[in-house]
Amino acid sequence: MSEEREDALLVTPIPPLETGLATYAMRVLQNTLDFVNWTVAYPDGGDPDSLPSGICESIRIDQISDMTVIPDIRIFQLGNSISCFPVVQALYRYGGTALFHEIVLHHMLRFCYLKNNQLEEYRRELRFCYGPNAERIEEELSRKPPSVKEYDMLQKKYPLIGRALHASGSAACLSPYAESIIEDAFRQGGTCTIGHPLSPIPEIDMPEKPFDICIGMLGSNHPGRNLSEVLEAVELFRREILEAGLILIGGGYPEDTPDWVVNCGRLPESEYQGWIRTLDYAVDMRYPTCGETSGSLLEAMRAGVPCIITATGSFLNIPSDAVLRVPCDNLVQGLSRSLSYLHKRPDLRKSMSGNSISYAEDTGSVERLRRDWKRIFRMASGAGSQDTAQADNSYSLSAAWHETPAGFIMDTSTEAVSWKYSGDAVLEGPLNSIEAELTVCGTGSVNGRELPIEPGVMSVKGKNLSFAGEGRVFSVLWK
Repeated sequence: MSEEREDALLVTPIPPLETGLATYAMRVLQNTLDFVNWTVAYPDGGDPDSLPSGICESIRIDQISDMTVIPDIRIFQLGNSISCFPVVQALYRYGGTALFHEIVLHHMLRFCYLKNNQLEEYRRELRFCYGPNAERIEEELSRKPPSVKEYDMLQKKYPLIGRALHASGSAACLSPYAESIIEDAFRQGGTCTIGHPLSPIPEIDMPEKPFDICIGMLGSNHPGRNLSEVLEAVELFRREILEAGLILIGGGYPEDTPDWVVNCGRLPESEYQGWIRTLDYAVDMRYPTCGETSGSLLEAMRAGVPCIITATGSFLNIPSDAVLRVPCDNLVQGLSRSLSYLHKRPDLRKSMSGNSISYAEDTGSVERLRRDWKRIFRMASGAGSQDTAQADNSYSLSAAWHETPAGFIMDTSTEAVSWKYSGDAVLEGPLNSIEAELTVCGTGSVNGRELPIEPGVMSVKGKNLSFAGEGRVFSVLWK
């Protein structure tokens, strides 16, 4: 007897958008069609013809509001790519389960808000997360940075993820590290860690090795990859092993590199897999972290290539017998010496290779994917709504985001933005609400119950919330 299919909405970038989230979405869809009746909502630039056959429906993100019934289970794939801006805006409106590929969204949100001339919306995001520090942070980010790299580090210092967490009823992450950062924002059991699926290996187009010893960087280049430090480290290693060279496999790398560097650019999958298999070592020197995992690193591990990585973020969750880790405060010397050490230890390279393959094949397997997505559905079920009117995420109020209601005054001097009141004030809930959870403090009362002196969460029966005395309201969630 076949398994009953559940209705679900996946809001995500899809191919040909050049983001790993689009590739990830395709892997999920291809392997869950037998138990999920998917509707896929995609941003501009996505091609619905790229979706696997069997998808119930595909729509643009701006067409979600036209759906007669919006599924209870709504999953939003979030990363720091500009392709995710419409996705996070849809999460804000409809609510659901967030799948965080990264736990820093600042780069994407700042760029897209400013590009769209929505400075005030960007400022509201800052106030939501950072309260009275928002103006200082905006000023800090508005100064001309000494370098692109330092600007990247500055934005990672302020992840700007708070509103996405607030709009989500539950969340999935791709590593225990990322989950540990966000889990306190959810009820117990409201978060989970899932694997990183990999596609089946196609017929491989093997190139000739350009160097006797090939060291590879895989994936698209960005400031957090620390290319300049990798180049310096490989140059040091070449003083010992002149026959070594660096291969850059991915987009965004500069063309003006030394003659011992090969820049492959973006490649078709068969060539990509072939170049990976020319490598003697793979390096991934990401720092500082966005809490991201690395699909390209997993591809190198699946191929059995010994990998050297930074001791940071999600990389800390990779088994220690499968990789070598480099301290983040000394990338050049650490990487150079790690390469030298591995080169002298064929026994270690062999054991690392076997352990890497085992790890990558487990976390990237179809079996793991199917188990994980059934867990996501169990976690997300019941958190949604049955019709379009209810699916609009109007049940929650936040002092940092929503307009200040009558009888209250916005106060940005508190650690989190609040609405303060003195005397009597009322917040009216949605028509069918019967109870509210609110974050409040003060010396007054709400519906006859005493407020906590320090900010805390309390549950209050009733559609309307009647306040008396003096106090502050930070957020409200009606049920």
